[in-house]
Amino acid sequence: MHDETFLVTKGAIRFSTGKKDVDAKAGDYIVVPPRAVHTFSNPFDEEAEFFNTFSPAYYVDYLRLTARAVAAKGGPLNEKEARDIMAQFATFPSEGPEEDIVE
Repeated sequence: MHDETFLVTKGAIRFSTGKKDVDAKAGDYIVVPPRAVHTFSNPFDEEAEFFNTFSPAYYVDYLRLTARAVAAKGGPLNEKEARDIMAQFATFPSEGPEEDIVE
């Protein structure tokens, strides 16, 4: 079990649980509760940046491995590639929300 927080520092990020979308802009702080199924993306026209915390901290390696895989491939991962990385961290694709994101 882990929890995550996001501080949007530039642009906007969309957080989704599948039943609720939250568009967070620069200065907004998002808390994702433990076990909350969620995704985040930038569907907007401007670049976005955020500061992210994970507890426990080893989940940051999930993002590092994903970034390396995308760079090595030269583009987005297919579903199997993404699931293979996710499985290493006991995570899974968002298929159904359990809790809402806290704004």
